[in-house]
Amino acid sequence: MSDYTALDAASILLREGLEALLVLVALLAFLGKSGQSTQKRWVWMGGAVGLLAAVLLGLLVKLFFQQMLTHTRQEVLEGITGLVAAGLLFSISFWLHRRAAIASWQAFVQEQAHAALVSGQVFSLAFLAFTAVFREGAETVLFYMGLAPSLSAADFWAGVGLGSLALMVVAVLLLQVGMKLPLRAFFRGLSLLIFYLGFKFLGSGLHALQMADWLPITPLAGIPKLRWLGFYPTWQTLLPQMVLIGVALALGVRQWLRTHIAQELSQ
Repeated sequence: MSDYTALDAASILLREGLEALLVLVALLAFLGKSGQSTQKRWVWMGGAVGLLAAVLLGLLVKLFFQQMLTHTRQEVLEGITGLVAAGLLFSISFWLHRRAAIASWQAFVQEQAHAALVSGQVFSLAFLAFTAVFREGAETVLFYMGLAPSLSAADFWAGVGLGSLALMVVAVLLLQVGMKLPLRAFFRGLSLLIFYLGFKFLGSGLHALQMADWLPITPLAGIPKLRWLGFYPTWQTLLPQMVLIGVALALGVRQWLRTHIAQELSQ
């Protein structure tokens, strides 16, 4: 039985795709408001090249992955890639945490686009779009490396298909219908999804290394095993996950205190 499901594969693609899509939409909206609609083609061009580069990266990683499987135990590879994916997810989570202030995030995107227009280097717009799409695509490839070894091909492609479909629906709503995402809720939702995926990658990766005899196993009695959450009743898996929860709570409290203080000062 796999620790991962088609929903995990779909969630990863949807999470990464939404973040890239949000950057593209912000760039296109800024160009429209600035009366520079003719420059939108640079955004589309950069996004398309970024997507192509991410696909090529995925093919290269797949070839490398197949070579690794011939010389490495699947549990070891699953454990190492799972831990790397968890680390990357939490580094992204801290970035989102710093961008939690909506005005700060919007200013970040607009400053980049404005600098490109002022300098007359419209190629920079394409580079911004390329960077956004390729970065998320590269992260998706890495995350899929972490779950692919323990996920059936049918579930993997079902997840990719489901995530792609959901992403296309959101893209149509944003670009054609003109729907506006509630950015605050968007960032909070992403943070929760990142925490879930990271928590699961961390526990499942450590458990895989235990199965490969790379880590000891010290069972904890009376605690259930929750494979869907990557939760295993051993000290070696549970302790790092509890530390993770503590860090997340500390960040949440700090953000709440900052918001509360800012509201009091504004009154």
